[in-house]
Amino acid sequence: MVDATESPDPERESPWELHEARLMAENARLRRICEALIERVEESNMAPTAPYAAFQHSVVLAEQVRERTQALREANQQLLEEIEERRRVEARLREATAKAEQASISKTKFVAAVSHDLMQPLNAARLFTSALRDAPEQNTDFMLTHIDTALRDLESLITTLADASKLDAGVVTAETVALPLHRLLDVLAEEYQQMAAREGLRLRYVPTSAVVRSDPQLLNRVMRNLLSNAIRYTSSGSILLGCRRRGEQVEVVVADTGIGIGEDQIKDIFQEFKRGTRAVKYHERGLGLGLSIVEKISRILDHPLSVSSRLNHGSRFSLRLPVATLGVAEQRALAPATEGAVSLAGQTVWVVDNDRAIRAGMHTLLQRWGCEVVAAESLAALRRQVNTRHDPALALIMDYHLEPDSDDGLAVAGHINDGRPTPLPVIMVTADREQPLKQRCARRGHTLLYKPLKPMKLKLALQQALRQSTPVKPPR
Repeated sequence: MVDATESPDPERESPWELHEARLMAENARLRRICEALIERVEESNMAPTAPYAAFQHSVVLAEQVRERTQALREANQQLLEEIEERRRVEARLREATAKAEQASISKTKFVAAVSHDLMQPLNAARLFTSALRDAPEQNTDFMLTHIDTALRDLESLITTLADASKLDAGVVTAETVALPLHRLLDVLAEEYQQMAAREGLRLRYVPTSAVVRSDPQLLNRVMRNLLSNAIRYTSSGSILLGCRRRGEQVEVVVADTGIGIGEDQIKDIFQEFKRGTRAVKYHERGLGLGLSIVEKISRILDHPLSVSSRLNHGSRFSLRLPVATLGVAEQRALAPATEGAVSLAGQTVWVVDNDRAIRAGMHTLLQRWGCEVVAAESLAALRRQVNTRHDPALALIMDYHLEPDSDDGLAVAGHINDGRPTPLPVIMVTADREQPLKQRCARRGHTLLYKPLKPMKLKLALQQALRQSTPVKPPR
């Protein structure tokens, strides 16, 4: 056997082959040495040598450095995220502070506007009532007309302020239904045609058969503000109220030939307490809240609002409403009553209100309609006058807010109806326009009317109660 370390015959192999063979032999020898050393270390379980220990320690340190570097990176990332969150919080706080400061400024303007504008119609009404008291037989119609106008202005201002307050508080929500648009616009057109005629204007109305999805009360408020503005700022010419189909939407338009708005002021007119420069000179009374309310309600309803105007050529406001289809239940609810107007003569109506002046006014109004009225300040006072369990009555007109620390109107109505074989129809009268009260009245089947109370709405509610029940007393 030839040893691998022996030199091969140079005559039989080339130099390259000899060199390769020597390298392979050396490699094999080194491998055998390493294997023997490893086997000897493992068998003897000897402690690692100093170089090996240093190498192992370096590996451990490197791993620790890697882990701590990763932890440091994670902590740094978390710190950056916390800093960013604090920046966002600070930005929100700055924004909230700015809004609070703006609200404070608006409140100051609000108080200043209220102190002046609410006093104006009250002062006018007081002057005319004093004149009427001193000379009751002279120019009665003239003075009563001006008193009525002053009170209407006062009602409009208070309603506007209440609407603005609720919108700013974020408590107004839309309850959309499928609505035949003509049911709203027909009534508005008839009412505002008369108002326009008194100002020497013509209101042109284009009827529509469109059915849209909207909240009737909120939409009514928007249209009233737009129509009132159109009449207020138009000295001659006409106002147009109409609709046109725009694909899956209906565009409701109020246009006028009035003083118009400068292009640079169109955005300002939708801000609170802001009116166009010419508008302020043109009409003294007003808080500058009407179009702000229109813009806010249109956003709540998701009805896009647009305006175009030219100075001395009038303005055009429009809303876009989604088209809807009436369901069977909605068609039945909207079907007109077949009966004509019914007389309230001889019908007994109970009234519970803790305000003496309101009881007197309600008593006078109902008596003019031929009703027999039992008015009381509380449930106990009513029971002293009638047997609430058995005496017949057409309806109960109930004030919601009674004396402090006492039952509200819903509770009193419940006490009255709990003991009756057939519950009385309840007409709840209140200035509280909060949604929970509306829902509570709806669950109980009560009619809800808002203050300031419109006599015609009350009369219609009483006539509806009479239609739905057997008359408790034949008409006189």
